[in-house]
Amino acid sequence: MPKHAVLIVEDEPTINRMVTSYFKAAEFRTFSVHTGQDALDTFEASKIDVVCLDIMLPDLSGWVVASTIRRLSDVPIIMMSALSEEEDILKGYTLNVDDYITKPFNPKILVAKARRLLSRIGAPANHHERTVYDAGPIRINTAAHKVYVDEVEITLSKTEYDLLAYFVKHPDRICSRNHLLDEIWGIDVFVEDRIVDTYVKRLRKHLGQHASMIKTVFGVGYRFEYHDA
Repeated sequence: MPKHAVLIVEDEPTINRMVTSYFKAAEFRTFSVHTGQDALDTFEASKIDVVCLDIMLPDLSGWVVASTIRRLSDVPIIMMSALSEEEDILKGYTLNVDDYITKPFNPKILVAKARRLLSRIGAPANHHERTVYDAGPIRINTAAHKVYVDEVEITLSKTEYDLLAYFVKHPDRICSRNHLLDEIWGIDVFVEDRIVDTYVKRLRKHLGQHASMIKTVFGVGYRFEYHDA
């Protein structure tokens, strides 16, 4: 069975070697670089399944690298940094990174985060990632981060986009509010479960005449209903 490939971007040699060794022990194929430009070159030249990315790099910042990778792919990105301020963490999420770990950290936790992200998206090793999802009147291009309804592009916030993309990728699945909170907001974010209702209401407004595709499952949560003709 093919191994998942991880790109480790860390300019501090000791940390880089340590993280690489843990991923190798966990049977990942590892690509290890020390600069942002090398990270982008390696990402474009290789089939990468998950990226572990330091913020403070000697050339390009991790923010620039993350933003560039995100324009190319939906591959999971975990930011690694000594920066722990809330603003820095929030900045990472605005760039659509998937998780965040602050230094010093246990490499076992980093490997566990990578595995969890890969299992959540069901990614086969070295997969050619699907980037376009069609659900009747709705089309989502994940590579371009664009959503179309009846062939007209609509503008969504990051959370609205993430929620709609999750629904479209998992049609007919009954999703509890707690499940959606974990998948969209993350297990480390503490918000009221009723925030899901607020965002569903916003999505339905964006979908207009197709709002009924998001069904309410009373007492449980929601189900996105779509069947191929």
